[in-house]
Amino acid sequence: MRTRAALTPELIIDAASRLAASAGADALTVRALGKELGADPTAIYRHFRDKDEIILEVADRLVAATIEALPADRPWRARLEWLARQTVRLFVAHPAIAPIVALRTTRRPGEFQTVEAILGALREAGLSDADAAMQHLVFSETIFSYAAMSSAYAALDEKSREGDEAAWSREYRTLPPQRYPNIAAATEFLAGIDDDMVLEGIVRALLDRVEALARSQDTADARDAAHGAGE
Repeated sequence: MRTRAALTPELIIDAASRLAASAGADALTVRALGKELGADPTAIYRHFRDKDEIILEVADRLVAATIEALPADRPWRARLEWLARQTVRLFVAHPAIAPIVALRTTRRPGEFQTVEAILGALREAGLSDADAAMQHLVFSETIFSYAAMSSAYAALDEKSREGDEAAWSREYRTLPPQRYPNIAAATEFLAGIDDDMVLEGIVRALLDRVEALARSQDTADARDAAHGAGE
C-alpha cells in the first residue's frame, strides 16, 4: 500500500486515465482505483470529493491536451477547422471518456481554455459578443455531437462497421428506382463520401454562417454610421 504522503492528485488522475482507457469509464470505481494505485480506497477521498470529480478531471485532461496544441498563429477560421478535426480524433481515440466530454461541463482549465479560444476566434471573425456566445455553442455542440457519434461508431466491432460502410454501394444500389428515385439518382455520390468529407462539410457550413453573420454586422454598422453622419 502507498503511504498517505505518496498519493497525489496527479497520480490518482494518471491511474484513473489508465483504467478508463483499458476498461471503460464504467469500470472506474474508487475501489478499482485504489487497487490500481496500491492504496486504500479511502485515501483517494482525501484528494477528491467523489468518483464524479475524478471522472471530470480525467475528461478535462484530454480536453486540455488538445487545446494546448492549438496553433495560435493561424487565422481564426483555420484554428476552428483544426480544433474540429482534433476533437474528432480525440473522441475516437478515447471512446470511454468521449461521452463524458460531450455531455458534461468539466468546469476546469481545459474547458475554460477551449471556450476562450473559440470565443476569441469568433470575435476575431467580426462577430458581436452576443453572436460569438451563440455561435460558440452552435460550433462546440455540433462538433462534439459528431465526434461522439464517430467515437461510438469506431468502437463497433469490425464486422458491423464493414456492413454499414458497404451499404451505400450494396443494398442502396439494388433498390428499385421507381420506388426510390431520389436514392437512385444520388447513390453513386453517396457511396463516395467518407467521414472526413462529412466533417469538412459540417465545419464549412458552420464557419460560412459565422462569416455571413460578420458581414451582416459590418453592413449594419456601416448603415448606422452613415445614418449618424447624415443627422
